[in-house]
Amino acid sequence: MGIREAIAGFGQLLAADNFAELRETNQQYADSYALLTERLAELELSLEDSGWQRLSGESETEFSRAALRKINSMARLYWLKNPLVRQAVAVQTRYVFGQGVSIQGRHPAVNEVVQAFLADRKNQSELTSHQARMIKETELQLFANVFFVFFPNLSTGRVRVRTIGPDEIDDVICNPEDAKDPWYYRRGWARKAWDATSGQSAHVAETAYYPDWRYNPAGGHPATIGGHPVKADTPVYHVAVNRLSDMRFGVSEVYASLDWAKAYTQFLSDWATIVRAYSRFAWNLQTKGGSAGVAAAKARLGTTLTASSGRETNPPPATASTFIGTEGVSMTPIKTSGATTSAEDGRHIRLMVGAAMGIFDHYFGDPSTGNLATATAMERPMELMFRDRQTLWADVLRDILDYVIDWAAKAPNGPLAQGATVTVDEDGEEVVTLATDDETGEPIDRGIAVTFPPLLEKAVKDTVAAIISAATLDGKTTSTLDLKTVTRMLLSALGEQDVDELITHLFGEDGEGGALAAEREERAARAPAIAPQPTAAAPAPEDQMAQEVRRLAEAAEALANAAA
Repeated sequence: MGIREAIAGFGQLLAADNFAELRETNQQYADSYALLTERLAELELSLEDSGWQRLSGESETEFSRAALRKINSMARLYWLKNPLVRQAVAVQTRYVFGQGVSIQGRHPAVNEVVQAFLADRKNQSELTSHQARMIKETELQLFANVFFVFFPNLSTGRVRVRTIGPDEIDDVICNPEDAKDPWYYRRGWARKAWDATSGQSAHVAETAYYPDWRYNPAGGHPATIGGHPVKADTPVYHVAVNRLSDMRFGVSEVYASLDWAKAYTQFLSDWATIVRAYSRFAWNLQTKGGSAGVAAAKARLGTTLTASSGRETNPPPATASTFIGTEGVSMTPIKTSGATTSAEDGRHIRLMVGAAMGIFDHYFGDPSTGNLATATAMERPMELMFRDRQTLWADVLRDILDYVIDWAAKAPNGPLAQGATVTVDEDGEEVVTLATDDETGEPIDRGIAVTFPPLLEKAVKDTVAAIISAATLDGKTTSTLDLKTVTRMLLSALGEQDVDELITHLFGEDGEGGALAAEREERAARAPAIAPQPTAAAPAPEDQMAQEVRRLAEAAEALANAAA
């Protein structure tokens, strides 16, 4: 085709007569595109390859955000309604945080900052109270992602923590040179605006970028990205589970169990339907006389109770009654025994739910399938799974408190600001060094001890014995641990909920004084004033320490035996 012919054809296409057809065709394309776009998220989850669902169209390594939001919605629904999913989540949550956790700074000055953060009411509602920690563990299992947001006071250094809903984070922007180095989190949400004058609420769509808590560029954060504000003073700390190293987001830990939990529910529903069908007809009555005989039998068996009479003249037969009929009339029960379907036939489906969640079958309400499934025994894989989650939370709490300590030292009026220094290392990362400790001549120890009680009750006595052995070196005259550390370990082993309060009561605020010191002074005052014999050597400090540990350990062991 020549150029002239092409131009002529193009002119005809633009003619007035063809505009309507062109608009109609264009609208059809637009409608088809909108339909395909709308259904992409559902199609993504419905595509199957050899029986397994495909991953994201964006990447071959993880689900898209639309798919993860749908998985999160299903996980929430099943947790609210399905007993198997709810029980599996509850078992892990109670074992991880059910006995509480002890958090203590090693240095008194650092511990004061830590305890102030833990006692803050705003922080307690989000993270530091027992109920808040239980909720966070449940959310981590259901959604696999928790986004903590820090709100530091730039003057006093006080830090408060909140969380962003996992469905509100649209994307994670990483270092172009290192995909495992997150820089910013893009958040898209509907802010609820309330008008005090009218009393009406309206939702306003907003988008903002939050920096990662470890990302502090030398030139500072930009004011906006793509026209959206950057919340430079409120960084995000992302905790994710059930993901691989090349995945930006975790996938719900209950996702693998949802199909099987649904199948088990349907199986039990079908089995209940069969049982109801068995009980629909219980007796088989055969009569003579055709339809007239059937009507007569029905009249004889029918109730005579009416609203007007208020009494029954044809009551049902009593237990062990005898049926007497004429020849040819028989009444026999329908045989319902020997049904081929049993409720236990679905046990293998239930086992798949347990396998997906890591919870053994007898924790789903049937102790007959387990051996000594009590608080004194647990299958080793489950025990390790719960310890693994406790270790994860210990790391998370230490990271958060490390950020809190940094701000207590960086802020001009922070409690740790005096003598603290802030430098930048060769990688451009900020390094906060606390003031020098007068006793050691080194920077103040910023270490934090996060201690969980033993998972199993049977381990209490063994743990107490191990602490005694370590503290006294099996009865030798020296000690490897100070009395305060031993006391903390013993109280944690005994499952004491508020270890920090008892430690303060026993040893005082600054490690001196307290109930133990008062008791020693009282014993010394009651002792007779007898001069020591010339040949008796004064006990060495380590001998005195060993005696204190033995006395404390004996009391702890007595408490453990009483608890057992």
